[in-house]
Amino acid sequence: MTASIDLIPTVETDRLILRAPKLDDLPAVTAFFASAQSHTVGGPRDDLGSAMSMNATFGQWVLYGFGSWFIAERDSDAYLGRTGFIMAPGWEEPELGWAVTTEAEGKGIATEATLAARSYGARHLGLNGVISYIRPTNTRSAAMARRLGATLETTHDDWRGAPCDVYRHPKEAA
Repeated sequence: MTASIDLIPTVETDRLILRAPKLDDLPAVTAFFASAQSHTVGGPRDDLGSAMSMNATFGQWVLYGFGSWFIAERDSDAYLGRTGFIMAPGWEEPELGWAVTTEAEGKGIATEATLAARSYGARHLGLNGVISYIRPTNTRSAAMARRLGATLETTHDDWRGAPCDVYRHPKEAA
């Protein structure tokens, strides 16, 4: 049985669809979490950890009224990564985060998807001018945050066991 997922809105861009996870995404999510690039978003994880990450996506929407979307290619519906809002205990405020598969890197997919997520959050979820937590060693995410117009707001020397930079995204006009 497959339930209807009305909880997570669908957001479309020219090339992408931001949508709820689907069970068919699990092999691609598991492959992503087996890769070295997943270390910036809580990886690596095994198949159980990957499934729990998918489940947590729904939980964020249920508990907070916001969360992450899976990024899918418009034409094929293939999983390309995730973007959206995350909240965890001890966090100062919701974070805008992103991660894409190796195949999606260098094609502007993370930027396109995250701009759409950020705009949706500002217009519909009351999340305007959000932050992104980025480890100083994650130079690619820091560069993307700057491309998105975010500026370094503060640095924590020991945030969840390691240094962390906090980038503030610009507010969108009403």
